[in-house]
Amino acid sequence: MAKETPSSWSDVHSRDKRRRRRVIYNFLVALGYFAILGILWIFIYSPVFSVRNVEIIGNKNVSSDDIMTLAKSEVAGGSFWKRIFGMRNMLIWPERLSESLKYISELKSVSIEKDYGENKIKMIVEERKQFGSWCLKNRGGGQSPDSFGYNCFWFDPDGVIFQRSIGMEGNLIVVVNDYSQKKLGLNLKILPDEFIADMFSIFRAISSSGISVKEIRLNDLSLQEIEVDTYDGPKIYFSLRFSADNTAEVIKSLRQKQNFGSLQYIDFRVENRAYYK
Repeated sequence: MAKETPSSWSDVHSRDKRRRRRVIYNFLVALGYFAILGILWIFIYSPVFSVRNVEIIGNKNVSSDDIMTLAKSEVAGGSFWKRIFGMRNMLIWPERLSESLKYISELKSVSIEKDYGENKIKMIVEERKQFGSWCLKNRGGGQSPDSFGYNCFWFDPDGVIFQRSIGMEGNLIVVVNDYSQKKLGLNLKILPDEFIADMFSIFRAISSSGISVKEIRLNDLSLQEIEVDTYDGPKIYFSLRFSADNTAEVIKSLRQKQNFGSLQYIDFRVENRAYYK
């Protein structure tokens, strides 16, 4: 019978050591695998993060069904993980809807609050508010009027167009007749961004000065000016290059004079200057 040598003992010991390592490795791999499955189960199927109730508040003109449709497209659509988790998992819901808002122009924002204690999602809706009506009078661009034959749009206090409107006149609602621009549309702004703040300063000046407005006109955007026709006085010219907030007091002062109705114009197109005739 062959006698075992020290080298054979070493080989046996090495094989046993490798076998133990393999067993430990396989055990750790299996443990990691089941741990991952457990974590995925907690996140995907466990009631801990499941959505039991979705509440939508703040919407008046846009239906809750339409808002939920937007939420489904943004929360449960797109990436692999979004499709896996879906609407039922609270973790996948963002803090607010963003990209999908462009499909409903009446929506300004939809923020999202999560109540993990009650497994509840609250969607807080802010709709755009009507500030005034912007009417295109230049049909050269080929933009089709609406079913009533008008080319007017409601815009909000940020200057964003969000809805068609009918043509109208009067002092109760701000109406601007645009004889310069050819095309506007939903989710666009009434003017380039650099003119928005100054345009709204003109609205404020008109409102606080108390004049009776017949027409607010944009004749030529390249001139960067606004013309206001009044019922009881002169034309008033404003610039879109700077704020008109300091013009209201000037108009009030001139209105107190007996010859205000006989003035031909008041011109504010030079900053910090007023010319009248």
